Amino acid sequence: MCTIQTCRDTSDAVELCESLGLYLKTVARLNVSIQLPQMKTPGKSISNWEVMEKLRQAIRPEEFTTLKISKTTLEFIRFEGEVENKSALKTIVSRLEGSTVKLSGFPDNLRIRAAEAKVPFPTRHDWDSYFRDARDMDEMKPGERPDTIYVQGLPCKWFADKRRDPDRPSELLVRQAFSSLGEVRCLDIPLLDPYQKDMLCVGAADIHCEQHESMTVGTRMLSANHMQSKSRLIRVDFDKSQHLSEESITRRQQEKLKMEALEREREEREELRERKREEKQRRKEERKRREEEERRRKEEEAQRLKEAEEQRLREEEELRRKAEEEARKKREEEELKRQREEEERRRRVEEE
Repeated sequence: MCTIQTCRDTSDAVELCESLGLYLKTVARLNVSIQLPQMKTPGKSISNWEVMEKLRQAIRPEEFTTLKISKTTLEFIRFEGEVENKSALKTIVSRLEGSTVKLSGFPDNLRIRAAEAKVPFPTRHDWDSYFRDARDMDEMKPGERPDTIYVQGLPCKWFADKRRDPDRPSELLVRQAFSSLGEVRCLDIPLLDPYQKDMLCVGAADIHCEQHESMTVGTRMLSANHMQSKSRLIRVDFDKSQHLSEESITRRQQEKLKMEALEREREEREELRERKREEKQRRKEERKRREEEERRRKEEEAQRLKEAEEQRLREEEELRRKAEEEARKKREEEELKRQREEEERRRRVEEE
């Protein structure tokens, strides 16, 4: 993975897009190998940190911007280093090549071999020979001729529109940056296409840039493909997949339309399921409402019947009470009548 590092020497920087603060700088890289002696003492080892410090001391006053181990065996240790610029690179290579280094614990000096490293990017010869020998390419058709570059690992934030989306590259800003190499005919940033998810990466974007003029972008970018933007290494290659050919664009558009249709069908199915779920929920709520209304109706009917029964009982009690009152009055009247008759009878007996 490429890492961002501080760029202190900008003397050989080439402007890519001044408005975005982007410049290209030549990568100055070298390989350094240390020949190891045979280990005669069991368990004895070499400190990689000590070797790296010795190398840093050997090139002073120059400095490595990066220095790391690229390969280690029982016979040698190989380091890969970068320096600020090409002129410093030649000085450092000549200073290290054939020199020796003394490590603690070893009686003999260890020989150093140094050489400028071949940066893993295609050369102009690779570009020319590929399109010359490719049988499935038509140099008369855009995207099949040498007019398209593939740039990998561009930091998204360097091309982001801070006002809209600070974490995603803006196609307008990418087009603005690469227009300095020639008029851009077509541009594809897979990160911005939700239907190219297999090409997404976090924090960085890959782009395919096609120019109107064949070889314009290739010539200029292949001369700069051993470079880094700001202080991050960018990988540049010529497009071999016909990514921006009319056929590929049409195929991607058809696939996009097909996926959009599938997406619409999926959304429609989801919407249908949601409608069914809402309808089921509505029916459930309606059934619950009817059951609640039926329960309330039954409760009201039961309450009405209860009140009617209570009213009937009260009326019966009232009738019983009236009947008892009338019977009591009747008994009192009969008793009073009997008493009067008894008094009348005694009075007549006394008179006789």
